[in-house]
Amino acid sequence: MSKIVIIGNSGAARECYWLLREVLESAPGLAQDSSFAGFLDWKGYAGDLKELQHFYLGTADAHVIHSDELFIIGVGNPELRRDIFMTFKSRGASFMNLIHPWTSISQSAIIGEGNILQRGSTVLCNANIGNGNYLNGFSTISHDAEIGDFNFFAPYSIVLGSAKIGNGNHLGPYSVILEHARMGDGNLLAPGGALYKGCKDNCRMAGNPALKIGIVADK
Repeated sequence: MSKIVIIGNSGAARECYWLLREVLESAPGLAQDSSFAGFLDWKGYAGDLKELQHFYLGTADAHVIHSDELFIIGVGNPELRRDIFMTFKSRGASFMNLIHPWTSISQSAIIGEGNILQRGSTVLCNANIGNGNYLNGFSTISHDAEIGDFNFFAPYSIVLGSAKIGNGNHLGPYSVILEHARMGDGNLLAPGGALYKGCKDNCRMAGNPALKIGIVADK
């Protein structure tokens, strides 16, 4: 039996827990072969597990990875998602794709490892999604779109056909990447922003059409 561990111990981690519950309840076969083991904090973050505090296992740094464990990245921040994924993969960990039963994924789409697709997300034909992305409620990835790693898509964000997104970007609620647009790495697109042609790296973009209003400072 696989033991599922969520790395993270705050709001996003709690969302992943309840999403996992819905996944297991909708798939009896999976539920027979899998069980939830608990939460790990990342780098000692105090967190806020509320009523789920009794599932707290300790810090990720001290956790010994076992072959029967599957991990979920229960953190929204793209940079932290990347750090968690890379650190645990180097230690031999395996990540599951956590996909809500009320999603629609084309059979021709390609999806990597450690992604989260919340309720109502849609991935259309021949889209290609990398590792460690977080699609929040009702996000849409359209045909032939290419998505890199560790991006965060807020509710109702849309990536249209043949658009290409790099790594570690944050798309705000109701934002749109238009057809064939190109987005680099580490960008932030404000809520309701519409990216027509594209942007390079570490840009803060806002408006319709989205214009650069600043830079994303190095952490």
